[in-house]
Amino acid sequence: MQTLSREEFQIGLTMSGAISAGAYTAGVFDFLIQALDEWEKARNGAYRETGVDPEQIPNHRVGLKVMSGASAGAITAAIGAVALADANQKPVPFNSPGGSKQQFKCFLPKLYDTWVARPGLVAEDGQTSDFLQAGDLDKRPDPADDFSSTSDPAPAADGPLPVTSALNSRLLDGIAKAAIDVTAVTSAPRAYISERLHIYLTLSNLRGVPYTVPFTGGAFGMVSHGDRVHYAVTGVGSWPRVSDFGEADKKREIDVATLVKGDPNNKEWKDFAICAVASAAFPIGLAPREIDGARAEFVSRHFPIEAIAEFGSMPDWPIDVWQADSFRFTTADGGIIDNDPFEYARLSLKDPGATQNERGLAEADRAVIMISPFPKAPSIKPEGQPKFDIVSIFRALQPALIEQARFKPSELVLAADPKIGSRYLIGPSRPPADDGRPEAKERYPIASGLLGGFGGFVARAFRDHDFQLGRRNCQRFLSHIFTVPPDHAIYKAWPKAAQQNPDFRADPTETLQEAYCIIPLFGSARDEVVLPEWPRISDEFYKTLQKRIADRFDYVAPALLEQNVKGILWALLRIAIIRPVGVIRGRTLEFAERTIRCDLVRRNQIEGWRDLPKDTGLDDDEIRLVLAELIDPAYDQRNVRGLVKATGLKAEKIEALLAACQSAKSGKHKVWKAWWTDKTGKPLYALASLKPNPIKSVGYIIGVGIAKYLPSFRSIASTPRIDPPEF
Repeated sequence: MQTLSREEFQIGLTMSGAISAGAYTAGVFDFLIQALDEWEKARNGAYRETGVDPEQIPNHRVGLKVMSGASAGAITAAIGAVALADANQKPVPFNSPGGSKQQFKCFLPKLYDTWVARPGLVAEDGQTSDFLQAGDLDKRPDPADDFSSTSDPAPAADGPLPVTSALNSRLLDGIAKAAIDVTAVTSAPRAYISERLHIYLTLSNLRGVPYTVPFTGGAFGMVSHGDRVHYAVTGVGSWPRVSDFGEADKKREIDVATLVKGDPNNKEWKDFAICAVASAAFPIGLAPREIDGARAEFVSRHFPIEAIAEFGSMPDWPIDVWQADSFRFTTADGGIIDNDPFEYARLSLKDPGATQNERGLAEADRAVIMISPFPKAPSIKPEGQPKFDIVSIFRALQPALIEQARFKPSELVLAADPKIGSRYLIGPSRPPADDGRPEAKERYPIASGLLGGFGGFVARAFRDHDFQLGRRNCQRFLSHIFTVPPDHAIYKAWPKAAQQNPDFRADPTETLQEAYCIIPLFGSARDEVVLPEWPRISDEFYKTLQKRIADRFDYVAPALLEQNVKGILWALLRIAIIRPVGVIRGRTLEFAERTIRCDLVRRNQIEGWRDLPKDTGLDDDEIRLVLAELIDPAYDQRNVRGLVKATGLKAEKIEALLAACQSAKSGKHKVWKAWWTDKTGKPLYALASLKPNPIKSVGYIIGVGIAKYLPSFRSIASTPRIDPPEF
């Protein structure tokens, strides 16, 4: 029997909020568990029949101590823990594995089912429910199917249920219910997972928790809306290392033995699932949830801030809360306030009394791995945006506050230092070298990136791509990035044969010419995870999607109007939303259709946009970028100056492209040149499929004339929406 080294490496996972791109995060986690499982099998002699020498197996330990997640990351962390406990989770093979390529589609089917099979706008491949179905407002679900609150829901009032989300959030209830449907739990806890696995799920507490800080001469009051639920899960692992920060904090204790359906304490797991779904309650799109927390959970709570990590503070509760045992609050997406809960994981890894974790590559014995499907910063608004009117400022304010809340340079900047060995990032990477096709570029590595992260729900193929990309990126991360230098204690303790095995040596980098894997790959984890093909939807599927969106609008809009507007205003608005003549209905659906098509074209995710003009000086991705701008619903027509600002491309190349598209005899990329110009006489363009009909064109000609020659009557002129300068 091999003598094991005492050398250990502790890891914590932080999973960022990502909406539908949680499929990528789930894929990363899925492969990480596959790699750790296969290494454990090798350690226990499972491969001896294939000639694997025990002396060639690295003998250190890697242990997973904590997981923190926001929104989609919270769901992945929670369901990942359930999947690890489920004794019936067996890897699912591909239908036709080829040669030495990866044989498994997924290692933990619950993650694949949660993120790939089920959560679509349109049900596919035998699924029976989706986000655009109707019926969620007709009646309250049966108690067993209701995941809206961790407490017993209030009795249903007479009449229809309130509109809580644009999408059918009952789908998430079904996903959560399926995730905790477990008939047997593992009898062999995983040796690489802490015997008390700490899980932090961030929440945006819309009720708020009040605090008062005493000062000399007075007190300073404040309310915290950045909340979380903290679980300590036992029974899923046997690694005898626990988190001192986590143990000192108020938390919910939960044992996997009670996960089995029918256990009297199984409701604790339903609450666990509701808390995860609550973290993903993206405002407007998905329904909020209600959490019924014990008031004691907030007493002496430890905050994820270095200076006050060990300082517990008492909330300054109002009298009605003091007199109650519980504190019920409504939640929204945890990512609004804390989208990257990095510090919970970092502090959970830290030894008590230590000022910081060791960071150097040769000294670090613990690390936080952040999985972020959207590591790149979103684009800033163009010059002149938002406009100075009240509506534009209000629309820009909420995303600005969310983006500012996610700005955490003090927490994340150390991860950028290649000499730091305690912080790592796994983000989508699809480099050109992986695929010879022109569209396979780093510009759009993840298929779920359209529509601000909601785009993965458009098609299962998008989510499937991202799940496999996550598995592939994790494999690359473990074999070439998550490493130690040869002077690290872990490598020094390896058996000589393991040190000499080239399979565990990573490619040299500028920082490390010689480095060795912290998590070595064995068995099925060594087989290459093949880069999936870039996914596209068909025109037929796209038309089905648009019809389903219209049906959902016709179901939700009248109910929303009925519940919020009365009298003559109700009658007027009711006319505006009915099919087929309703003005609000038409504009809303047109906006949705063009917004989705704009992103699909830009990212080459819809068929029929591949036969593009040649010899324009632009590559295909750049051409699609310009065509997508011509679809943008914010404009009726565009000028070259506006296209330059929007795309960053040179004016002469855009002009050449527009000329080529104008001369095209047919095709979706054919461009129409308007009969009028902007204020400076510059021409205006639109896709031929979006040019105004003859009646609207006449109206535009008259309106442009009024705006130019009778400016005092400009307010009554009907003019198209264009880039500045206008008319």
